[in-house]
Amino acid sequence: MVWPPAISLPANLPPLNCSRPTFAFAPVSATAVIGLLLLAAPAGAGPGPQLPQPPLLPPADTTVAHSDTRLVPLPTDTATPARLRPPAAGRLAALARRPEFRYVEPEIHSSSDSAWTRFWRELLRWLTALFSGPTYESRGRYVVYALFAAAFGYVGLRLLRLDITGLFGRRARAVPLPYETLSEDIHRIDFDQELIRAEQAGNYRLAVRLGYLLALRHLTERHLIRWQPDKTNHDYLRELAGTRWAAGFRSLTRQFEYVWYGELPLSAAQYPALREDRQEFIRRLSGKLSAVS
Repeated sequence: MVWPPAISLPANLPPLNCSRPTFAFAPVSATAVIGLLLLAAPAGAGPGPQLPQPPLLPPADTTVAHSDTRLVPLPTDTATPARLRPPAAGRLAALARRPEFRYVEPEIHSSSDSAWTRFWRELLRWLTALFSGPTYESRGRYVVYALFAAAFGYVGLRLLRLDITGLFGRRARAVPLPYETLSEDIHRIDFDQELIRAEQAGNYRLAVRLGYLLALRHLTERHLIRWQPDKTNHDYLRELAGTRWAAGFRSLTRQFEYVWYGELPLSAAQYPALREDRQEFIRRLSGKLSAVS
């Protein structure tokens, strides 16, 4: 070990005072104490200990060393291409008839099925094929469009109350009447005179109508129905439902509708039977035994 050289002191140094020192304290303010404490705090002190930062590493080398590759040519395929051999038609048909190759259960039809059953079965099959699969795209959807158009057209005609029956058939012949049928009042018609005039003229269709209106007037006078010009025949049938007059009046209504609205031809030999039915109904209704028109 090497010691440092000795230090020589000057000879004129004053003697060392080894007596106990005396300290004098000056008054210090609180502001000065706070300032000393702040200065004594280590610089950069934060609210908590700082975590050590990871060392900076050099970026990884992304270069990949590729070894030398060599392309090895493949030999040319000189084999003869395979030839497809379709099975014989007879053999294929025989395999198709075997049950293990049937992926759809066949429909079992009994020979005892009636013609009506076969009709509904074929109709159901046709409808199923029409509204499913490729057939729907080509024809089925147009059938659906036509049905919707017909339904909307029917609803529109009903709302507008348009009569298009003349487009599909003959219109009802206009029969000359001595009064307007739309504004006829059964209480103002002279049925005796009008019935005699229609029968003498051979207009039995008009005579049946007048006889039916006469029956309505007798029912109204006996308060069995409430007559109104805008009511229908079936409205009066509902009012008479449950009474002893319902059956007779239903028969008169059927005769009147067939002759008047259905334009049923009525000959002179057929009219007396209808007139007798109407007179019998009125006799029972009025309780009279004498003949009435």
